Amino acid sequence: MHPLDKDSNSNVPLGPIVRVIEVYFVLVMLTVLGWALLMPAESFEYDITLIRVMVLMTAAARSVWLIEKRSDATRVFIVVSMLIVIVLSVLDMGFGGEYERIASVVSWPVLIAGGIAYFGGSLFIIVYFAFSSRAKQVFVVPSESSAKPTSDADEDIYEKPFTWPWIRNLVLYYCVFSIVGHWAEIGFCWLIVLGVVMGDYDFTHAQLWDWWLCPYPAEGIAVVLIALLLFPFKEWVLKKTGGRIWLTLIISFLVNMLVCATIDFTTGITANANFELWDYRELPFNFMGQIVLQNTLVYSTAATFIVWVIYPLMAKWLHRMPPRFANGLFVGFVAFYVFLEVMYYVHIGPNGLVFG
Repeated sequence: MHPLDKDSNSNVPLGPIVRVIEVYFVLVMLTVLGWALLMPAESFEYDITLIRVMVLMTAAARSVWLIEKRSDATRVFIVVSMLIVIVLSVLDMGFGGEYERIASVVSWPVLIAGGIAYFGGSLFIIVYFAFSSRAKQVFVVPSESSAKPTSDADEDIYEKPFTWPWIRNLVLYYCVFSIVGHWAEIGFCWLIVLGVVMGDYDFTHAQLWDWWLCPYPAEGIAVVLIALLLFPFKEWVLKKTGGRIWLTLIISFLVNMLVCATIDFTTGITANANFELWDYRELPFNFMGQIVLQNTLVYSTAATFIVWVIYPLMAKWLHRMPPRFANGLFVGFVAFYVFLEVMYYVHIGPNGLVFG
């Protein structure tokens, strides 16, 4: 029998084994989210267990995406990612204390059966995708590629609105900067600790100092607004002023200040109405204790730096990245972000779901 070509192979049904494996990956993601849901945020530790779970979540999401795409990268990705998961699991069992935690709540027969199912199933998936002729027939659709980078200085690196790359990039900006924004908050608090700026700090505030992967959505939203509004406004002003950079920079900074103050104040009156998170009433140049001039100047400087430097660099990087890598980054990071949101902001309490 003559081998089928790639076009005809791309229409070969996935088959029951692949569908079962796909369901397995979906169940893995639901199990990870359930684990995060049952555990209060203060019980999470940044150890090998958490790393293993995060890798498992992102790898499972990416595997389902590749399977549905029938991508020729599916087999390599699943084999490599499952090998990594097995190594992390062995390390977790041997050195991370996961073995003792599981043994303390289940019987020996259940522990042995679960271990066989977990490691045996993982090894089966590796062997199937590495050697199965069916997998070799099905996963043949060439990965997406992009045009080679151009040296044209006038290249339009900003995606057209409402296209998939445009939506994908906005979601990535939100997810990435929700986490990076938390780290920026820590840096700003250290400026207070060092006496560079005025204010109070509380080292017992676990969400800020200890939960360093906890997303801060306000910062993510701010960067999305930069991409949607502040950067296009800067480009418009630059064109209207005939390319006069310093005049455009001043106007851009003032508008950024207005937007930052509005976001900060809106966040304050909704999430900090009782001054539980911050209180600026004792600082000079404050407004209703929710915003203060020194903070607004710091935020505006950061926003201006993002508008003029960071956002153009990220836009160029994502635009020139092959779509298969950009889409893979999107799937993995969104899965990772959803896990963090559930881990830190949602858990099951005595009276049901608790948010925040």
